[in-house]
Amino acid sequence: MLAAFLGGHESMRSLRHRDFQLLLAGSTIVGFTMPVQFLTQIFWIEDNYASREVLYVGLLAASRGFALLAFSLLGGAIADRFERRRVLLGCESTAFTLNALIAVLMIMQPFGEATIAALLGLTFLAAGNMAIDMPTRTASIPAIVGMGDLANGISLQMIGQQLAAPLALPLAGFLNGLFDSGHVYAGTLAAWLFILPLISSLRYHSVGEADRHQSVLGNVRAGLAYSWREPTIFAVVSLVIILYVVGMPGPSTLGPVWMTTVMGLSKAQFGAIAMTWGLGAMVASFVFARRHALARRGGSLCAMTLLFAVSAIIFAHSRYIPLTAVVNFTLGFSLVGTIVSGSTIVQYAVSDEMRGRVMGLFPLAMGLSMLSGAPVSAVGQVTGLPVVLPILAWSMLALVLGVIFVRPDLRRLEMRAEAAAVTVAT
Repeated sequence: MLAAFLGGHESMRSLRHRDFQLLLAGSTIVGFTMPVQFLTQIFWIEDNYASREVLYVGLLAASRGFALLAFSLLGGAIADRFERRRVLLGCESTAFTLNALIAVLMIMQPFGEATIAALLGLTFLAAGNMAIDMPTRTASIPAIVGMGDLANGISLQMIGQQLAAPLALPLAGFLNGLFDSGHVYAGTLAAWLFILPLISSLRYHSVGEADRHQSVLGNVRAGLAYSWREPTIFAVVSLVIILYVVGMPGPSTLGPVWMTTVMGLSKAQFGAIAMTWGLGAMVASFVFARRHALARRGGSLCAMTLLFAVSAIIFAHSRYIPLTAVVNFTLGFSLVGTIVSGSTIVQYAVSDEMRGRVMGLFPLAMGLSMLSGAPVSAVGQVTGLPVVLPILAWSMLALVLGVIFVRPDLRRLEMRAEAAAVTVAT
């Protein structure tokens, strides 16, 4: 009854599909669990490697970034070769196994000081498994909801993630204050008591149509070549990568240090301002869910990337706390707007046989963003943050304008549901 009621509302149209309800519930639980696990690993490092915590936390983030970089394209190829529902079930089963092993390591520390090496290795594999899960999950949405509800489905997926994260972060701090970090991590395994039955209950049918006469690496090369020669897809992916690699390291990676050192904020003040990013992201998720036609327009994508660049410029030059709080809101808003509109446009433009491989470029961009934080931080250490942040922000604006100048038709692009017929499993 509740699903039927919600599905009748324009902003909840995708919930009319049973399998989307299950997929969304699973994605929301995953979105809740991942930040709890990451923060718990950081607390564990702080408790056990206090003299090298900065190095090891950096390596922990790098292991995730390298995994996304290494496995995203492979994951897209796998999503295009096999039944996507079974790939998802395999990924979540693997995720449970790997995270159980990580919990055992954190609790028992069987290798003493060298346990951190094993933890980084398993974290790399877990993130690599997620890099296969993500494009498979996204590539499944058209087969579940159809092209007419695709933009709404992607927006609702984003809402699930944005609602989960703000709740997960304070919970992680609370639990780690009460219990040992290893046991907290082990407690997160309970999430799979819900995730695995949800994924097992899916009924949709979506088989990747990649050429199985080619090797997996051959499929990867074909996907990259396809993305390169399709002008719309290349332009959209370029804007997303520019945002992640050039735009994000400033206000995201270095933002906490910037606000506490350059602006002189206390930890409490920083927490209050940081929350505005999440609020902006949440508002954008609801806006694009309610006005799902926005996500199909190239003008929306261009506007969101330009808004992020301009907000990053103001962030880098501002020393006025209320102004920084406002642009932090618009940074979160425009980030989600870029992801939703970029994903939606690509989903409409891509052929189904290439869908998984092209969607694999989005977690690839996330991995590049994580890795770019290391050299940017090193340069910032030498030259100072007031030099680095403005350079990054203005560079992003120049690159985004360059893409829009080369592809002026992108601003007028509007993808229509009728242009691509996808069978909906009901």
